[in-house]
Amino acid sequence: MQEKKLPRPQRRALNIIWTAAGDYSFTPSFTAFWQDGEPDFYMNSIIGYVHKWYDPDIMGELFDQINRSFLRETLDGLLWVALESCAYERESAQRPVLSEMRLRHAETFFAQELSRSRQQWMAQNSLVYALQAARCRLVLGKEAGLVNPWERRLFADLQYNGAMTAQEIRERTLQVFRRYFPILSSPGRPSVLAGLRQKFRRFLLRRLPSRLVRTDTLLMTGVLPGEGRVAEGRRGLDVGRQNPAVQKADLLYIEGCFGKPLYTEEEWRRIEDELCRDAHARCHLYFTDGQQGAAPSPDAAVQKVRRDAAAQMYRNKAHFQGRYRLYRASITRLSEQIRSSLLVYPQPIRVRSRSGVLFPSQIWRGLYLDDPRVFMDTLDESEADFSVDLMLDASASRLQSQEIIAAQGYVIARSLQLCRIPVQVFSFLSVRGYTVLQRFVDYSQTDPGQAEHIFRYFAAGWNRDGLALRSAGRLMEDSPARNRLLIVLTDASPNDDRRIPATPAGSSRSLVSQDYSGQAGVKDTAAEVRALRKKDVYVCGILTGADGDTRAAREIFGNDFVRIEKMERFSEAAGVLIQQQIQKLTLR
Repeated sequence: MQEKKLPRPQRRALNIIWTAAGDYSFTPSFTAFWQDGEPDFYMNSIIGYVHKWYDPDIMGELFDQINRSFLRETLDGLLWVALESCAYERESAQRPVLSEMRLRHAETFFAQELSRSRQQWMAQNSLVYALQAARCRLVLGKEAGLVNPWERRLFADLQYNGAMTAQEIRERTLQVFRRYFPILSSPGRPSVLAGLRQKFRRFLLRRLPSRLVRTDTLLMTGVLPGEGRVAEGRRGLDVGRQNPAVQKADLLYIEGCFGKPLYTEEEWRRIEDELCRDAHARCHLYFTDGQQGAAPSPDAAVQKVRRDAAAQMYRNKAHFQGRYRLYRASITRLSEQIRSSLLVYPQPIRVRSRSGVLFPSQIWRGLYLDDPRVFMDTLDESEADFSVDLMLDASASRLQSQEIIAAQGYVIARSLQLCRIPVQVFSFLSVRGYTVLQRFVDYSQTDPGQAEHIFRYFAAGWNRDGLALRSAGRLMEDSPARNRLLIVLTDASPNDDRRIPATPAGSSRSLVSQDYSGQAGVKDTAAEVRALRKKDVYVCGILTGADGDTRAAREIFGNDFVRIEKMERFSEAAGVLIQQQIQKLTLR
């Protein structure tokens, strides 16, 4: 089965780390990749051994402190030079084969250099690279090769021994970094030094043969493994096992990044209890319409996500305006196709009245507003008695297609609005164990200005499609229409960092936990589509671009999907799919 470009090598890296750590219940804060994007087996093993031997809470505090510093990208790399030394010494006593792995890693490190052009090689002046190369030379039995006395002293101070505890590592690291980098900034001054940081990043962090990147970097900033830029991360604890303080911090992070919650805490917890079960036990949900609180979050990581989101919104709008004629023509064609389908779908309009059939959902108006129109009557005029929900996959696999997906969402939503069909648009992604559904347009919003909220779409994180579909069913309960249609823009490749939990004997699911990816993720997603259809929700999919998995889409949606690779065909293909769903309503 075809896998997404981003998650496949990352999943391999995560599996190496979990195996080395002997623990599958946490999400690593870092993963390691070679320059060509392939996982670095040795360094991912070292990451696992660090988790195995050193207190994760203390190490997490150390990485958090580094994350708030001016040179955090450089310091992350230097710290892993030190951690490799002590983790190797601690683990090699039990695992003699580790010395052979270390030797092969050092050879591969320099072999990667041989494949680079002269210009790339000459541009390599990274401090992190210099110390990595020095370590590899020592492993190969050579001199460290550091000419600069300052670099030699720093390298010597970063040679940690295996007898050190996590607390000793933390204290020594902070002491070393303060001694060699006295210009480290406080978390309260990122804006003042932002430009200078970019210059240091370009100078100090050239492309390295082997790079360690914070796990959330791959998921929140669109950096591919081979490009590895180090940015904000997380401690890497499993959500289901976090203490209340950490869970609260994660919730504040989610709210800061995506906006205030759509529901009250009581409603939210009730929805979670109802939906986060079975394959999605120990997962969380977050519904939002993207509205930010009055006071900005002081968290630098949150601020960066918000800046990235704002920049992406600008790119989405610029892309649409740059191809305005194409997209306006697409809206015209699609709306015409929908209107022609509505000619064979006459339905009487239901309105509130003073007499007729009792309208249960309006009884409250009579009790509290003294409104006598609590009955339902019909008019001879006809209109479509169905609503459409548009659900946009916003996981990291869509990073290279964000502008196109936002434009496609706008085209569909605006076409439906022009045909007076209630439409609701929202995206879904998963971060830190939370499946986030961000609503851009609700059923009551019909003007173009509201539809433009779709341009706030941005991709980040994982995608737990099954739980997102369950949650979509909850959002669709507010539909004003009797019939409901759900259109999912996706690549049909479910992938989440929270595993599917094991089940007791006799259950239809696995007796051991599974990755939420590949066939297991597709199977769960297909089951949720079937569950929605049993509730009379019509579900179909649109695969966009060249990355969509057609075989998986067929398993998930049956024949109710279409694949669109070129924008010029989008309105036509989407129109045919919507027409087919409307025809099903006429035969109901």
